[in-house]
Amino acid sequence: MLLNPPPADPIEKAEQEPRWSEDTRKVARRTALALLAVVLCYHTSLWTLMRGLTVDTPLAYLGLVPIIAAVLGYALARPSINEPNIHDRHIDRIVGVPLVLAAFASLVLLPARLSTMYWLYRIDLLTMPLFVAGVVALAFGVRMLWRTKAAILFLFLAWPIPIRGVVTLGLEPLTGLTAGAVRMVVGVIPVATVMPGDGITFQIVHGGAQGTFLVQVASACSGANGLLGFLLVASAFTLVARGTKSAKFSWLAAGTALVWVFNVIRIVAILAVGKFFGETASIEILHPVAGLFTFNIAVLIMVLQAHRFGLSLPVFSGPSRTRAVLAAVPTAGRAMLGIVVLALLGSVFNHNLTAYDPISSSVGNPRVGKFSQVSLRPDGFRGERVGTFENGKRFFGEDSSWVRYQYAALGTSQLGSDVPVLADVINTGKLQAFSDFGIEACYRFHGYSTEGVKRVDLGNGVVGTVLNWSDPDGLAWTTVYWLWAVREGSGLRYERVVLLLNDSNAARVASPPLEDSIARQVGIRADEAVRGAETGDVTARQGELRTFLVQFARGVIQSSADRSAQMPEPVEFGG
Repeated sequence: MLLNPPPADPIEKAEQEPRWSEDTRKVARRTALALLAVVLCYHTSLWTLMRGLTVDTPLAYLGLVPIIAAVLGYALARPSINEPNIHDRHIDRIVGVPLVLAAFASLVLLPARLSTMYWLYRIDLLTMPLFVAGVVALAFGVRMLWRTKAAILFLFLAWPIPIRGVVTLGLEPLTGLTAGAVRMVVGVIPVATVMPGDGITFQIVHGGAQGTFLVQVASACSGANGLLGFLLVASAFTLVARGTKSAKFSWLAAGTALVWVFNVIRIVAILAVGKFFGETASIEILHPVAGLFTFNIAVLIMVLQAHRFGLSLPVFSGPSRTRAVLAAVPTAGRAMLGIVVLALLGSVFNHNLTAYDPISSSVGNPRVGKFSQVSLRPDGFRGERVGTFENGKRFFGEDSSWVRYQYAALGTSQLGSDVPVLADVINTGKLQAFSDFGIEACYRFHGYSTEGVKRVDLGNGVVGTVLNWSDPDGLAWTTVYWLWAVREGSGLRYERVVLLLNDSNAARVASPPLEDSIARQVGIRADEAVRGAETGDVTARQGELRTFLVQFARGVIQSSADRSAQMPEPVEFGG
């Protein structure tokens, strides 16, 4: 008989502990601190997702991804009964530290390196799961990271670029299918009349001719946002539900069909309310809330009927999460301190991303119009087209254009010059062409000497380059250039803008001193240090001209953003 039996494994005896023991509170505080660090470090990125929930676009429900991932992570965090109680804190650090530092470095370096392309491609959302993975490894151990890997991988679904491509491909067929279904219903229930022509416009008559209005089943009404939202919620559900793969697939397919049917019912209901109660009740009262209501009803029905497909939620029993965490990482004081400090620093750089908002939308659609539309009236200057070059088509594509503009000062601002500023603007659909035929490489190819090449903050998230150069005949110029994406209709184009100022000794310029964002300057200098860029020194005269041209570029960019904001919003995803 054993008088002193060996102590029970800490994980096995977990359920004997009080629900809110001191150990439970300790792990809860650590979890709250880890969540706070992630939210703090990526607060701007998360906010852009959350505010999209109120917009009627196919990508609206991407804001649910972080919430779903957090719930999914909690569900998957419980250890299995047969999991070995073996942990190695060195492995936690080997895995966690590089992940956290890589995500942090991307917040600091990549905006300076990529300029507006960083926001266009939403690199912040692409790297956010790396930070989360690193925090989980350092705060809770690698075994917890492995248990919750599906939740962390789920976070990648918040990255809108690939999903936007998929939605774009399927949106037009889905819109046609939805409009066709609505036409069939109104053929039986005469709440509206189909207008001839496009087949997606319906005329509603309420109380006579004066109450007539039109409703169009465009891309926003196709049901793509509800379908995407259901697939996000349903895919998370299937990750934790018990059942065969075929049962899960059947449940997903049935739910997708139900969400689409409910969307058709929603549209018909809007038409019916318009016929009997008028346009205000239909469009201003019912339309904003009907989509969310039908979506929630459809999801609730599918969850309640999951058992009919052979699916069931697991019974969460077995080893305790609390004891599993404390067995892996008894104390994490230093790790949590490092995470919080890094999150505080990261929050500064993440907040700096708000500058991109006038340039690109939160799902990576450009907001700036073409240079010729929005950039010729900066404060205190007026620009006009003075020339066109055709020899650039062999470099930048047959659909490209190369236009030269000239700006003259109006004498109405602190910024002024008695010599004109030239702007060479190349517009193309081939982004890679600007890398293949870069400005500095072009100057060197033609035998021009360059000096003082330096990256500069031009405002609104745009990072450009300033340099001085001279040709073999000794004619000297100061140049500032940048690259950005612009919208042309509902399409995407790229422009490289090159501002040139002749360094004539007779030229007189006036400019207020430069004021730079500290966070952006830290990013630019860090990026130059990593790349080993050699900026070189410039003379006082060159510095004066460079200051003027940088300020002028900022004025052009700010004017472009302001004028673009007054243009009609682009139609996203067609329709």
